[in-house]
Amino acid sequence: MTIAISLGIFVSVVLLIEGLFYTYYTYLDPKTRQLRRRLRVAAGGPPTTRMPTEQVDILRKRQSSELAWLNELLSRIKKLSVIENTLIQANSHMPLSVFLLLSGVCACVATIIAASYDLGLLAMLGALVAGSMAPYGYMRWKRRKRFLEFQRQLPDALDLIARALRAGHAFSVGMKMVGDEFPDPIGPEMGRAVEEIAFGIDIPEALKNLSRRIECVDLKFFVTALLIQRETGGNLAEIIESISRLIRLRFELLGRVRALSAEGRLSAIVLMALPIVLLFGLTWINPEYMDPLYTDPTGQTMLLVAMIWMGIGGLIIKRMVAIKV
Repeated sequence: MTIAISLGIFVSVVLLIEGLFYTYYTYLDPKTRQLRRRLRVAAGGPPTTRMPTEQVDILRKRQSSELAWLNELLSRIKKLSVIENTLIQANSHMPLSVFLLLSGVCACVATIIAASYDLGLLAMLGALVAGSMAPYGYMRWKRRKRFLEFQRQLPDALDLIARALRAGHAFSVGMKMVGDEFPDPIGPEMGRAVEEIAFGIDIPEALKNLSRRIECVDLKFFVTALLIQRETGGNLAEIIESISRLIRLRFELLGRVRALSAEGRLSAIVLMALPIVLLFGLTWINPEYMDPLYTDPTGQTMLLVAMIWMGIGGLIIKRMVAIKV
């Protein structure tokens, strides 16, 4: 009964905060009120208040929060720039403040679930850490998936740029073709680079910015080759075709390596999952038998030591089966 009351209070507080935010951004936010005034004027109606003269900022900005004071506070914490960069690379439009709020909510929910099963202080701390890190882990997975997709699309994009160069178009025109024809992620990223070039940034700097947003070794090879070609000269179309062919050969070799190491990777997954599955299975079948492992200090120490050794073993196995090509 106490757990149900606690959950009800938690949900009520979350809904109350969400309702306050919704009310503010719908009716009280100055930007929303200004937008409504502009729409009223565009529709032919009289504005309720006089709109002040504002200086328009055309720079591309990503705000951490819609609240000015919170945005300024988060911008002062330098370590949060790593999370901000991860959100950008994962192509997430979620502001940093919302992401931190989501991490806090996940941490609270995981801690309440652990407390509801009376798993002990150690389990509650583990649930707190796991819940707070779950959104960041998801963003890292999404970022890695996006990088792999970009790497897969890169050879075809380079072929299109090379054909555009052979047809007599400029390099920036070839990049614009890639931005128009290709889906996410390489299409929007190339389109953003073309926009930077159109606003006055030179091509090498725009490509360097692209390589900072996308962590791809093949892209860095391409940018480096382009910078060298601009200094020394040469047939750019032929260079790009050579890079595309090299990337395809590397993909072929990587596929062979993954096929040969599939047995080791599957063994690693089974060895890492087996103790966890047995732990939850025995807890579900016979909770009284497993209760001392969670409540007794000796059992909690054993769990902590087992988790540490499993983590070390997982890192060792990962390094054994991870072959870079």
